[in-house]
Amino acid sequence: MKAFRIALARYGRTAREAFSGMSGYCTDGRWHAAGRHLDYAAEHLSLAILERLVHYKRVDDLQAHVLCTLDLPEAVIHAPTSAEIPPGWDGLDLLPAAQAVGNAWHDHARSPALRVPSAVTPGEFNLLINARHAAWDWDWASAPVPIRLDARLEELVTSAKHRSFRR
Repeated sequence: MKAFRIALARYGRTAREAFSGMSGYCTDGRWHAAGRHLDYAAEHLSLAILERLVHYKRVDDLQAHVLCTLDLPEAVIHAPTSAEIPPGWDGLDLLPAAQAVGNAWHDHARSPALRVPSAVTPGEFNLLINARHAAWDWDWASAPVPIRLDARLEELVTSAKHRSFRR
């Protein structure tokens, strides 16, 4: 399965940096609590871009980014059952029950990747990546390449930030 990770260039000079897990270690995510070396990727490049943009609440411009592509064997991807996905997982606030899904996957070392639904784009999926898993293979990850996001996206981000500050 192909997957895409967009990282800030300063944190992704190599694939090992881009998948260091430091973002997940330092920050809570929808599908995990901080303290776990995890990174997020998306099944589609367009979703990876949208996921990156929704986290631009605290910056003034689109900074330099890199793109890493993953080519993961299906056998190393765990997917929770629909019964394991808690109601309300896609709300604006992080849900501890959703974080527990990723925490359990990570803490029990089930696989190098966990496939979870995206709140940004219904019907599409993200992957939690644990590059420290014993079955991880660095051959699955491409070297980072610069990715330049369309200037119109920067205009949208800037415009949305200014509107939210006026309220």
